[in-house]
Amino acid sequence: MASSFAFAPSGPTVFVGATATQIGQNVRVSNSYRVRNLSTSVQYFTTGATSSVTSASPPSAGVPAVATIGMLPSSTETFTGLGDFMIASSATGFEVTPGDGI
Repeated sequence: MASSFAFAPSGPTVFVGATATQIGQNVRVSNSYRVRNLSTSVQYFTTGATSSVTSASPPSAGVPAVATIGMLPSSTETFTGLGDFMIASSATGFEVTPGDGI
């Protein structure tokens, strides 16, 4: 389905804070997710296949952070290939919208 929009939402926007939250429920078709960092600081999110996803800690020297992505303060990015659940590194959290596009 072609769209005239750079990003076409396909489901409800959810808030993701310091508790694992399902990001893909009630979605028609989603190839990507628009993620907005609600914090005025850098924060990280971690994704996983189940609600038991934990951590959202940044990587450190010699200690990688699996399935974890950092975002600049108050930034918005579009990602593909995220897991079904997400957790933020702080309670300030993220807004996550499933959809298609960039």
